[in-house]
Amino acid sequence: MLTRREPERADSGFDAMEVAEAVGTVIGRAWVVGADWDDAADKVRQHWLNLVSKTWPTKEEGVRQHFQQLGLDFVPELSREEGGGQGNPTRYRFRLVTLPMAAVGEGQDSASTSAAEQPAQFSVAGGDERVSYICEDVEDASWLARSFAEGFFLSGWRRHALRSVFIVGILAVWLSVLLVALMMIAKRPLTESMNAVIAAAVFGYAFWSTLGTLLMLHQWRIALAPWWMQSVDDDRLVEWRCPPRHTDKSIKAVRYTAKCPLCGGKVVARSGGFMLPWKLVGRCEEAPAAHVFSFDHVRREGVRKM
Repeated sequence: MLTRREPERADSGFDAMEVAEAVGTVIGRAWVVGADWDDAADKVRQHWLNLVSKTWPTKEEGVRQHFQQLGLDFVPELSREEGGGQGNPTRYRFRLVTLPMAAVGEGQDSASTSAAEQPAQFSVAGGDERVSYICEDVEDASWLARSFAEGFFLSGWRRHALRSVFIVGILAVWLSVLLVALMMIAKRPLTESMNAVIAAAVFGYAFWSTLGTLLMLHQWRIALAPWWMQSVDDDRLVEWRCPPRHTDKSIKAVRYTAKCPLCGGKVVARSGGFMLPWKLVGRCEEAPAAHVFSFDHVRREGVRKM
């Protein structure tokens, strides 16, 4: 279990007016018009609720990973202390939560033994050959992909809806293949038979490129996201999440990035391309052909691929 650190002083944190002034300093203009306390309190409260319910859940995982990779034994969490009017205002802050020693030790053991467990095709010459991936949320997702960016939980109506889509797609491909077989048996003209074959191929390709990744995700656990979830950089992945590593079963669109130890650029997990068509690798944006790393989404580590 996580344990809480006591605040350094009882009134630590920032009240609504201090938050509004700080935001105004960052954006370079007044965030709250005038100096009305109630206006500032209402605006901060609304944004805080949005931060708690939408923004922080998508950022928390990456923030925690970054803190742990730095070797720190604590991580931040949002904290709000309710006040009682202008004389005793509500205060907002990040509270530091201490990690249990078992989790810290487990992370250190994982880092120390990972070199010996790497496959033979990877060469680990030293610490500068290794990367640590951070799971990032998917931003600016289209309306069609937004539910997966937030986490598509496989329960209730969502599960049945996704299953229905799979069934309809499989039936469409199966019927197109059956049509080709019937035309062959009936010895229809070659032109009609070829049109049926082309139609079956089109149905099959459309189904696989649209839903094939999600259909096989239960076995693959992580894969390149289909085209309708992708960004212009083709760096979005879909990850199967389930107990015991996660609380609920879900499919989540994510990005995995790291800092390149060779040049300081950004390493992004993406498709292995023609050379590694069924694998995901980390490629540095500055040298995508030369700075290539393996990708392990469970341990969130990678070593240089020679």
